[in-house]
Amino acid sequence: MPLTVGLEIGGSAIRAAAVDTAKSGRVLRRFAEMPLPEGAVASGEILDEGAVSEAVAALWKRTKLPTKHVVVGTANQRLVVRRVDVPQMDESELSESLAYQVQDSIPIAVDDAILDFVPLEQFTTPDGEPMTSILVVAIHRDTVSALLRVVGAAKIKPAAIDLQAFGLVRSTFGIEPAVGNPLQAIVDIGATLTQVVIARGGVAEFVRLLPKGGDDFTDALMDGMALDRETAEELKRATGVASSEIPDMATDDRSKALRILTRQADSLVEEIKGSLDFYVGQAGQGELSRLVVSGNGARLPHLANRLGAAVGVAVRPAKVLDHVDVGRVQLSEQEMLEAQPVLPTSVGLALWGMG
Repeated sequence: MPLTVGLEIGGSAIRAAAVDTAKSGRVLRRFAEMPLPEGAVASGEILDEGAVSEAVAALWKRTKLPTKHVVVGTANQRLVVRRVDVPQMDESELSESLAYQVQDSIPIAVDDAILDFVPLEQFTTPDGEPMTSILVVAIHRDTVSALLRVVGAAKIKPAAIDLQAFGLVRSTFGIEPAVGNPLQAIVDIGATLTQVVIARGGVAEFVRLLPKGGDDFTDALMDGMALDRETAEELKRATGVASSEIPDMATDDRSKALRILTRQADSLVEEIKGSLDFYVGQAGQGELSRLVVSGNGARLPHLANRLGAAVGVAVRPAKVLDHVDVGRVQLSEQEMLEAQPVLPTSVGLALWGMG
């Protein structure tokens, strides 16, 4: 599978990355994105299949991407990821009995879900029973059907459907050497969905999806300052959030926008921190050593710094291009650098099968 395309269907755009792995390297051959109509996708859920199919077909036509060996990412509120302990058995036996083993651990009827799992670690109970911790993934069947209809209408034959969260880990932590097997996190802030992923040794151990993102900041400005969407978007990008406290007495428009955006940021940061604390606080999970941010929403000035201060962990932006060679992608070097925040998901999906 020398050339694989990763397809991300986001809240405001679709993105595709073609990665060549033919010679045991990783070369990004093409990257492109196409905006989606407002409301076509919300919190990862495809609401307008026709509009999304048209955008996918248009992107493929414009960039002449291959229609085979395409890995489609999924991430929405109807996706469940749980860590579950099961009796030790070989993987084939576990695959056959997975529905029975996890039926009481997921909030979806197993008959309505497509199930998969990732082995994490083996251990022995105090009573001497050998057990295995697995990360269970449960996706509603109709979610998968919708994805298949969308790409099928665009004449694309997917090789696999993968979690966007797994792609994020693959492109950021899975391709970097890590000393001491540390616990690391990536927070991807999209337009309508934020993904919080904790990984160790290049393998996701925890995934939480928050139905919040960059659009909530825009909506807050529209509501709080009676602005149209375009003006609110421009003001959001120009203002960002506060790096410290904001004087209450300031009444100019910029200060008002800064207060609104910072309140929105603190609400999102609180949920992200709560998700991280929930997992890291579990017995034996260790300390979080690093936090990486990605996604369009992570571009908001000072948001990453505010998150880092709240979590108490050094934060850095995802830099996939430090670890993936770049071929002829029909974009300038500056354009590729500017695209770095939105590269991890599609590139990571394209690395499916490599870890």
